[in-house]
Amino acid sequence: MTVKGKLIVIEGPDHVGRSLHARLLSERLKAYGVAVSIVGLARSNLLGTHIKNTSIGLHQLSWRTRALLYATDLHDQYIHDIAPLLSAGFVVIADRFTLTPLIRESIRGGDTEWIQNLYNNIPEPDMTIILQAGGRRLLNRMMHNDSLTQLNHYEAGADLGLSPSITRSFLEYQKLLKKAFMEHATRGQHPVIHTRDTVSDVHKNVWKHVKPCISHMLQSI
Repeated sequence: MTVKGKLIVIEGPDHVGRSLHARLLSERLKAYGVAVSIVGLARSNLLGTHIKNTSIGLHQLSWRTRALLYATDLHDQYIHDIAPLLSAGFVVIADRFTLTPLIRESIRGGDTEWIQNLYNNIPEPDMTIILQAGGRRLLNRMMHNDSLTQLNHYEAGADLGLSPSITRSFLEYQKLLKKAFMEHATRGQHPVIHTRDTVSDVHKNVWKHVKPCISHMLQSI
């Protein structure tokens, strides 16, 4: 099957603004006459609802079981949604893809090579952008949005025994995530965009990296 579209992935930690910038990118592409669809983790018809509804129980499973569930979810999306959309000439924007589940479980002692092999049949994205922000900045955003009370033990890395304080654990966990994302960014030569600037400036930076990849698909406004 000849792939005509493009797969753009936006990665990064929770609360960094992935969903916001996926939506802004989608709106900009549509303004240029490009057909766009947004996908992401835990959104398959097969497992998406189950993963979301049992997130607390899911996080109590072994790293291997979680890795298998997320890989199954993504494979189902790729077969039934992503591949057909790419074949039809869509730009598919993924709000997280293979990197997040790989990093999460690797930090928790998972076998990185074993997890990577779960995604061998899924082609590499045309572009992966990693959004980045420091732990304190993310924590401040959660406080501003009144979502700090929703911080669960897994998201805070409390299952790793980093600190008896959930907020301190969150900050230490973000350091581990940041290091892992930066290592993968260097290895894969993925652009890293810090989100300390305004939403408009971050979007402009995202667009600067994405535009060369899809310039041939843009129609005159």
